[in-house]
Amino acid sequence: MHAEQIAFPFRVKKPKRSYSPSTDLIGRSYAEGKATITVVSVCLNDDKRVIVERDTDGRTWSMPAWLMHLIFLEKKGKRAA
Repeated sequence: MHAEQIAFPFRVKKPKRSYSPSTDLIGRSYAEGKATITVVSVCLNDDKRVIVERDTDGRTWSMPAWLMHLIFLEKKGKRAA
């Protein structure tokens, strides 16, 4: 019995890279007390969450991207009279 490789005529489709609306947050930061919180990356498992890092101790965690958008929106809205 000879082993043979079978080639099917189907083409494998490459998954499309979807644009994540959270990528615009990468690199943005805000000050909270003495610490600066910086958005480091988009979460690998869920593109609706971002990874943030605190500069004082280097601690990282994930949080919803909508919350970061809300934080940066409030910052833009305040103006001096």
